Amino acid sequence: MAQLTIVEGEDRGKTFALSRREETLGSASENTIVLHDRRISAHHAQIQRKRYGYEIHNLDQTKALLVNGEVFKSTRLQHGDWVTIADTTFVFSEDDEPERENPEAQSIDTDDLLRSQIQARRKTFEDAESVIESLDRSNAVDQRLKTLFRLAHELSGIRFLRQLGDRLAREVLRVFDADRCVVLTMEDQRRLKPLATKSRGRGLEGEDVVSRTIIKHVLSSREALLCTDALDDDRFLSGKSIVDSNVRSFMCVPCIHQSQVVALILVDSTTERSFSAEDLDLLAGIAQFVAILMENCKAYHKGRDYNRQLFHLGRAIQQLSSYLDRNKVLKEAGKIACQQLGCFKASIILVGEDGRLRLESVQGMTKEVWNKIRGTDIGERFCRQVIEEGRPLLVQDLRELGYVPNPRYSSRSFLIVPIVTKSRRGSLKGTQTRIRGTIAVTDKTDGSSFTGNDQKILDILAGQLGVVLENAELYEKATVDSLTKVYLRRHFEQRLEQDLATARAQGTPLSLLILDIDHFKHTNDTYGHQAGDAVLRTLGRLLKKCVRPDSDTVARYGGEEFTIILPEADAGLAAKVAQRILRAVAAEEFPIGNERTIRKTVSIGIATVAPGERETMARLIKKADYALYEAKETGRNRSVRWSEELLQKLRRNARASGRQPTSSSEQPAG
Repeated sequence: MAQLTIVEGEDRGKTFALSRREETLGSASENTIVLHDRRISAHHAQIQRKRYGYEIHNLDQTKALLVNGEVFKSTRLQHGDWVTIADTTFVFSEDDEPERENPEAQSIDTDDLLRSQIQARRKTFEDAESVIESLDRSNAVDQRLKTLFRLAHELSGIRFLRQLGDRLAREVLRVFDADRCVVLTMEDQRRLKPLATKSRGRGLEGEDVVSRTIIKHVLSSREALLCTDALDDDRFLSGKSIVDSNVRSFMCVPCIHQSQVVALILVDSTTERSFSAEDLDLLAGIAQFVAILMENCKAYHKGRDYNRQLFHLGRAIQQLSSYLDRNKVLKEAGKIACQQLGCFKASIILVGEDGRLRLESVQGMTKEVWNKIRGTDIGERFCRQVIEEGRPLLVQDLRELGYVPNPRYSSRSFLIVPIVTKSRRGSLKGTQTRIRGTIAVTDKTDGSSFTGNDQKILDILAGQLGVVLENAELYEKATVDSLTKVYLRRHFEQRLEQDLATARAQGTPLSLLILDIDHFKHTNDTYGHQAGDAVLRTLGRLLKKCVRPDSDTVARYGGEEFTIILPEADAGLAAKVAQRILRAVAAEEFPIGNERTIRKTVSIGIATVAPGERETMARLIKKADYALYEAKETGRNRSVRWSEELLQKLRRNARASGRQPTSSSEQPAG
């Protein structure tokens, strides 16, 4: 029977038997377990007995429930667990475990194992002493001890699970008069997967076929199983795997580590009575230390994989920290999460100034779906919970929380961690913590569930993402126009100098567009300056949609004038971009408030630097500005490219007027 023993607290040494299907713990007298701890709630926790074991649930979300030092809302209890609520600590012990759910092996056929043919059962060995004690009762103790310790010595140095399974199967065939040995390993404590199969080739058909009924029996009883003649009863003739594989006798033992079945070893033969009870003792002894070796292999690989993840994560974070564009940072963070954790889908949700959650970036989704949901309210279920509690949420199976899985996702496991930033608000107030949002991942590529190591990796990434986002937002405040959300003139000039230098060094073209809103003064005079600001705001958004986000630069040059730098764009490509902008602006209904909209057009001047041509920033801007002036003079809502013909026309006009325009400020407005 399971029980709780107080090891720290008011009633230290007191033991409570968990005899009911449901027990409640708290200070109130109606609880089945009443505790005299002043910090314990009236109804603090609940323990339920399930078919597969015991579960503990926290009933007071304002106070923590700790199991082995970790905070849980609910978790499954195992023998030896330490449970802490308030100032009281229990040890959970379980002598007779409740009936467990039976994991099923993959690719294993079903037959009906006749219970009358089971010749022996044995409780699994707990330690090396119990192995020796069992072997000591046999006549061949010396030889079997030698076998045990020889195998332990030969297998203990193997670090790779697949190699351990192959070597184990070979050695078992050497020790026993068997035709086949199959080793199966448990994955995610839910399903068995064949690890290694070795055969002598004595007529066994279907080397990887194993009886599902044998597996179920061993998993449910957790005992080693010996059958000396599987075909001694007519009912076995309907067992497909037994008949097809010609199995007559077999042994099957579980490898148990810390009360969990981690593997099974199956040995069978085409000859009846090939194995004895002493053979079963020896195989059970082998399974006892093999369980430890398998867990060591898994731990080694987990540690090695985690270190490798940390190495690659460090390099990815270094790259992420080099970005200053907010959208680029969010997009790359989602990619890094998918690459590091081996999953298809990732999303980043941030908290807006109004407290609403906004989906800002996503991986593993089509552009059509993304455009529909971007900026909408989302994540009010689990993401909101993570933000409010300020700690990660790791779910291995959504159904355990009582939710029906969404068919959009291929797995039922997901992981969400908060994006936290820390900043100093004056020396007196110290460091302040702010939760910016969440980053979530789901749908592992191999179909497995997320682990604690995955949570650590994503937590590190989320912490760095918070820092990079803060830097990107500071950079944006210094370089981006708050009204139009395009770059300021100062940043435009710095970027143009850099792009011109790159074009000269690489021998590539570069184009510059300068555009101006037609009749913008009339808009301000007629509808007011707030309407004019609304037009500027909408135009800034339109221009960014019309260019390449990763290479082109859109800036507000002054007033209603905008500039666009097009690296590696010749005159033809620049003309296409200009036409795209003209069409987009002419088709747009510009909202100006009070549910009113107006139509606007723009005029565009284009100047291009050909490959190998040396051009200064000032001359290039002047050429584009003259072309813009020509577009205004010839009818507006059009684009004009700087050319030799335009230069000659300007000279003729200058001679006729007796002056030559020298800067954009001398051109007529409007």
